[in-house]
Amino acid sequence: YAFESALDENTGGILNKRLKDYRKDEAEANIPLMFYHTVITRDGKMMLLSTQHLRFMMQPPTDSANEGDAVDAVDYSSFFAKQDPYNLRLLSILRMNATFPIVLPNVWMPSKPVIDVMDGGLRDNYGVENSLRFLSHMQDWIEANTSGVLIIQIRDRMDGGWENPYEYDNLTGNSTKPFFLLQHNWYKMMDYFQSDMENYFISNSGYPIHKVSFQYIPRSEENKAALSFHLSEREKLDIIASLNSKHNQEGFRRLLELINAKDKSTETNLSISAH
Repeated sequence: YAFESALDENTGGILNKRLKDYRKDEAEANIPLMFYHTVITRDGKMMLLSTQHLRFMMQPPTDSANEGDAVDAVDYSSFFAKQDPYNLRLLSILRMNATFPIVLPNVWMPSKPVIDVMDGGLRDNYGVENSLRFLSHMQDWIEANTSGVLIIQIRDRMDGGWENPYEYDNLTGNSTKPFFLLQHNWYKMMDYFQSDMENYFISNSGYPIHKVSFQYIPRSEENKAALSFHLSEREKLDIIASLNSKHNQEGFRRLLELINAKDKSTETNLSISAH
């Protein structure tokens, strides 16, 4: 409750809405359709939350060689259909994805048996798995009704590189290295795997897919912004200044290029239609 109240205050109340407040507009495509996900600690399945039913996202597309693939996700609105699922606040959804030992414990859900959920980043930190699954299921519609897909990714850290290796300087550190090495490199291993999935999907899709990423790139590794409830003024300025980095400026240029190309294509089609 304290986290949600503070987040509500810090965002000027704009997130103090419920899923049902957006349901009609999202269904009519007046505003973007949003997906949220958490991880069920009981078995590692994703719990998918949205204003629309997501039962089609509960299982990856299968082929004749994998007909027995198990469901690996749960559609929140269907699973909790009798508990007024669309009355859930966005603040509560974000809290479900902000778990941290002791400070922000897991969130318990009203199911039988009771299950608890934690930060969805444990399984899909940047939404790559969900994005590719959605594109795969909607492939025929996308090919028939759009000119392609633009994926915009916002990252809190740089991808790849040798920055911040796991280091130790004593015997105890050496003995615990296997465990802490996995913990330290978990997001990197996820990045490598999902990047491979992404590249394979894009190279085999029947429509154009463009990806633009924006990253927090600190001026120096020693003074980068910490994972904290209270950012200092210096850290806030460092995050803002990151928008001017070479990588992010190239991202803005590429994004505008793609948008302008789409606008020109639309104008050409309208011109041809007029004749």
